[in-house]
Parts: sequence; C-alpha cells; structure tokens
Amino acid sequence: MARRAVAKAYTMQALVKYHGLRDWNLRLPFHDSISVNTDVAYTVARVSFGPFERDTVYYSGMELEGRARERVLAVIDRVRMLGGLGERCFVETENHPKIKAKGMGFSASAGAALAAAAYKAASLEKKYGWDQRLLSRIARLLAGSACRSVVGAYAKWLSGTGDEDSYAVRIGDKSDLDISFVIVPLWLDVSTETAHMEATSSPFLQARIESANNRCVELEKAIRDGDFKKFGELVERDTLELHAVTMTGAYGTILMTPDCLRVIETVKKTREKGIPAYYSMQTGPTVYVNTLPEYLDQVAESLQGLGYSLLVSGIGGGVELLD
Repeated sequence: MARRAVAKAYTMQALVKYHGLRDWNLRLPFHDSISVNTDVAYTVARVSFGPFERDTVYYSGMELEGRARERVLAVIDRVRMLGGLGERCFVETENHPKIKAKGMGFSASAGAALAAAAYKAASLEKKYGWDQRLLSRIARLLAGSACRSVVGAYAKWLSGTGDEDSYAVRIGDKSDLDISFVIVPLWLDVSTETAHMEATSSPFLQARIESANNRCVELEKAIRDGDFKKFGELVERDTLELHAVTMTGAYGTILMTPDCLRVIETVKKTREKGIPAYYSMQTGPTVYVNTLPEYLDQVAESLQGLGYSLLVSGIGGGVELLD
C-alpha cells in the first residue's frame, strides 16, 4: 500500500538574489541571499511511495522528462536515502494561480512543497523530527531558492561550505517590517539555469559575490530596524547588479524586456510623487513592486494603466502539510 502526503509552499520574492552555482549537483551558491515569501502564489505537491513500476513525475497534468524530472528526483532520492526506502514514487505538483510568467519563484515553492510532502510520506519526522534545517537542505536540491521558501517570511540562505551548512533560516517577519507588494507577471522564454551559467562567465562575478554578502548584512539590519526606505534602495540596487552580471556573461543574455522597463519607469514616477515604491526583479522579467501596506492601493492604481495583470501580496509563511 502506498504512503502519501501533500504539502503547500509559497513562492518567494528574492531580495538579495543568489546568482551562479559553485556546485550544480548540490546547488550550492557563491554567496548568501535573502528573500521574502509571498502569500498569493503557491505550489501544492503530492508525493506517494509504494509498489509502483517506476518513478513518475507530473506537473499540472503533464509528465515531466529530462532535466526537470532529474531535479525532482534529486529531492526524492535524498529522502529515500535518509529513510532507507527502496520504493518507487508518484509525484504530482500544481502551481496556483495558473499563470505564464518567468521570475515568479515557482521553482522555489515547488522544491519546498515537494521536500515537505516527500519527507512526510517517508515518515522521516519519526527519525529526525520536523527539522526545518534538514527540509531546507533537501528542498535546495531542486532549486536553491526553495530552501528559503521552506522557512517563509524573511529568510536568509547561508551559502555555507558544503551540503550540511548550506540552508535557510528565518531572519524576520511582518512584526519587524510589514510590507505589501504588487507582482507584475511577465514572460520570457529563457531558463533560470541559463542565467546562472552566464553569471559564472562574467568578469564581475567576484565583485558581485562580495557586494551581495555585504548587502545581506545591510538588508538584514534594515528589516530588523523596520527601515523601509533603506530596504527598497538595497533591493533595487541588487536587482540592477544581478542583471548587469548576467548581461556581461559569455553570451550577453538580456533578461530585461521593454515591458519590465515600462513597469520600472512607472515605479520611479510613482516614487517621485511621494509614494514609497521600489522595484525588484529576479532572473526573469516579472517585476515586484514593494511598498508599505497603507500605500498599496495607490501603487496598484499607478500600475493598472499599463494593461498588465497584477497580483497583490503580503508576507507569506513557510511550508505546510495539508490533509
């Protein structure tokens, strides 16, 4: 008889973004990074272990093959190893809302939900307890940012020296700095892995590593001090730096599109009117517009005229099990 579990995890907005990987199998980054979970977009993962003929992985009703399947099974294989399991798996994941966008963080929520569901289905909590640090390390094997989605709210991914000390910890929540943000989902047909590969060939990568680590220290302080202005300025600077490193890689990959530049210009004009609003982008054109809760309606109104669909979010929690 198959053992089954279901979990839900939220996407995250990367604030200090990790870029490039020093170990692709373990998905170990070059530097620390910080994110905040959304409360509006999430992935539900269902994992079963049992007497199946083979490992099967479905995403939104379609069976996965190739690299996408390999990344899912990296998580499953770690769970099987920890639990001493020899059984095959059946995996289903589904993103909500169903939207075509790049840079939304769905790989992060998928990795977190998958890790938690597999952990529960394999009864690992009987051996290890509900260990978020271990869950974070397992989720990282699908997508680096997934380790931060596991812990939720404001999370910091410690780059570490190897598998055991590369995990995420929560560094704050809305009681420290309560923000709201408008997400402008935009599409570009390029993989996140391509962007990470570009970073490693940029002549500015080493400077990026040093800058990102320093910025993590500054941003963590801004969050704990409740300093939204400093928060916004640091996140915008990090966005520009991330894309500069990508554009100066071997193939000159440009992830900014005319659409996201329109959004950025609108954010700047909104701020000039005295409304606190700051943009943020990951390795994709989707734009996050951060503001304080009391200004959310004004920020959303300033973006509605551009004709894009919008998602409104607050700070989301960590991974959770579902019945």
